[in-house]
Amino acid sequence: MTILQTLGIASCLGGPMRLCGYAAELLRDDLARQPLLNGSLRLQWHIVHPDTRGSKDDRLYRLNQQASEFTRYWTEARRPFLVIGGDHSCAMGTWPGVLKALPETEELGLIWIDAHMDAHTFETSPSGNIHGMPVSALLGKADARLSALYPANRYIKPENLIQIGIRSYEQEEYALLQEAGVRIIFADQITHLAQTLQAAIEQLSQTCLMIGISLDLDFIDPIDAPGVETPAPGGFRAAELMAALRSVNRHAKLCGLEISEYNPENDPDNKTLDLIKAIIEAFYADNRPNKSLGSSRSGINGISVPK
Repeated sequence: MTILQTLGIASCLGGPMRLCGYAAELLRDDLARQPLLNGSLRLQWHIVHPDTRGSKDDRLYRLNQQASEFTRYWTEARRPFLVIGGDHSCAMGTWPGVLKALPETEELGLIWIDAHMDAHTFETSPSGNIHGMPVSALLGKADARLSALYPANRYIKPENLIQIGIRSYEQEEYALLQEAGVRIIFADQITHLAQTLQAAIEQLSQTCLMIGISLDLDFIDPIDAPGVETPAPGGFRAAELMAALRSVNRHAKLCGLEISEYNPENDPDNKTLDLIKAIIEAFYADNRPNKSLGSSRSGINGISVPK
């Protein structure tokens, strides 16, 4: 059996709604009642909550720092991981941890699968919601207030970040990404999602030691994923996304998958919750341990929890 280290970030501090903070615990409890269809994959849960001390910014920084220690530990141990976030500001914890684990001479590639660019700063955001800002922080393009929420001194190089499926954005964040030189693949430019994802991974493999995927569920058509924080009309059908994830789930450089923005209030029939389980299976089930993450003998069993 493969035991997949899974971090639940039980917070919606960066978004406008409260309920997305329950995503990880809802998924954990649902899996306890109805395990994944593939019996060879089991999630080992570690859940972090924001504390109650100080301002929202203070609490979010500490939460990002705590989350980053998990992904740093797993990356150093060459163990694949899954992150179930609340709002997408969780990316400011997940990926800095990986960056901190990598040697200074090595790079992280990140594929950002989302309906939105999430590249605002406090100076440009029309809403002030931090879940619309993590990309600018990850690139080192944040303003002073946003930079203070970021728990690392390393950033993703613009040429090592690829956005896929964008269909809703503001001009200010587009300008930031254009100036930085980030590759953006808009939804209407994609004719075959699996081929697009495979090509992105192959491109990043040329320069990056490890590659992560950050998935916002609003990338998916609301027909298939109604339970999201910020739905956007259109999008890709769930079956197409899962086919794309299955097509890359044996790639040696993939270190982790992050899933964010599940809002149970918009998911009364658990359609999106069931979809999250299917996505996890599509990406991780029936997969030999990634070559870059160690052999089955040194793989993902028996890990201790970072303090």
